[in-house]
Amino acid sequence: MKLIDVIRQASTNLWRNKGRTILTIVAIFIGTLTITITIGIKNGVNDYVDRQINSIGKEDVLAIAKDINGTKQSSGPTEYSENSPKATDDYLLTKKQISKIEQIKDLKKIKPIKDFKIDYIQGASNKKYQLNASSTEGIDVDLKVGRQVSEDKNKLEIVIASDYVKSLGYSSAKNALNKKVKLGVSSQATQKQQTLKATIVGVRNPSLINNGNAVVNDELVDKLVTINQEGIPESMKNQYDAVIATVEHPNEKKIEKIKDELANQGLLGVTFADQVGMMHQTVDAVIGVLTIFGAIALLAASFGIINTLYMSVQDRTRDIGLMKAMGMSKGKVFFSFSVEALLIGFWGSLLGCMVAWLGGNLLNKLATDSFLQELDGFNLVQFTPLSIITIMGIIMLIAFLAGTLPANRAARLDPINALRYE
Repeated sequence: MKLIDVIRQASTNLWRNKGRTILTIVAIFIGTLTITITIGIKNGVNDYVDRQINSIGKEDVLAIAKDINGTKQSSGPTEYSENSPKATDDYLLTKKQISKIEQIKDLKKIKPIKDFKIDYIQGASNKKYQLNASSTEGIDVDLKVGRQVSEDKNKLEIVIASDYVKSLGYSSAKNALNKKVKLGVSSQATQKQQTLKATIVGVRNPSLINNGNAVVNDELVDKLVTINQEGIPESMKNQYDAVIATVEHPNEKKIEKIKDELANQGLLGVTFADQVGMMHQTVDAVIGVLTIFGAIALLAASFGIINTLYMSVQDRTRDIGLMKAMGMSKGKVFFSFSVEALLIGFWGSLLGCMVAWLGGNLLNKLATDSFLQELDGFNLVQFTPLSIITIMGIIMLIAFLAGTLPANRAARLDPINALRYE
């Protein structure tokens, strides 16, 4: 009996009881659909995050902050003394600590991340809008038009988010370039408000990086901080949440060594690669939970395969006895029923992957036209031929393993007793 004949016979036998076979295939279909969609979402989200990070192009940048998790936790009240650390000492970096960081070999361009607040931004429309902004923090943002802010100390520059273009009174992102905008800034102590003029040098695309905020150059940051801190005691100045440093000639071993040196000072160093890893872990954790539901459906389908083939063995006992009496070996009987299990797995996984692919394309279209409209290039669901083939292969393997029990029973049937079976 040739392989093609075995496959044809197995396919014919499956459809002897159409209802039972269809229900089993549907169970596998549901499990496959769930797993394929979740893996597609994982691929889509991780691909977008990777492309966002790669566009930054700053593998040598290290963010350094106090290691809050490393702070000793007391089991009870701690007695106060004049030398007791202040509350802010646990998370703010001082000039003295920054000086120690500067002494670490292979670190250069150490720059504090200065905290500032802008009250509003005002453009050609003369309307005032609230604005969240940040310094460059050692990264390049994904631009729609224009350029990154410069380090020129004689210029005040800003890159705005694309959402602000129309609101500020400009017809297009290109039209907004090189236009002056007013920034309202207040002192945190006196509430006295002043205005600064900055030049729009770029318009950024919506992004997960930097929360899509506006970005200002260092010279503008210094002026904003000066106004924000007017009237504040000197002891509260020159304290920072974190600093940005550049690793000279970076490699994994050198970065790990620097992290260890920082840890000895009670500091934590994080690269953008580390941040990507944390994002991936979050995505993978959510996807892992969804995949478990698909796995449960496949487990239920496996019992369905066992039941379907056991019933098939029961229905065809005399046929099996006749085939064995005519010389068919145990191995061929086992193989025949195993092929039936593989066919159930094949059709269930094929239909599941096809519907997942069609559903993924539809979901991408709906997403890009609605809640992902502002995130250019974000395909929520992505499939690769390798992932589809892998999923189908694994599910067919599960189906084969589930089919070994009834296949083994069929192979071990005694032909004489089988022929007598009523």
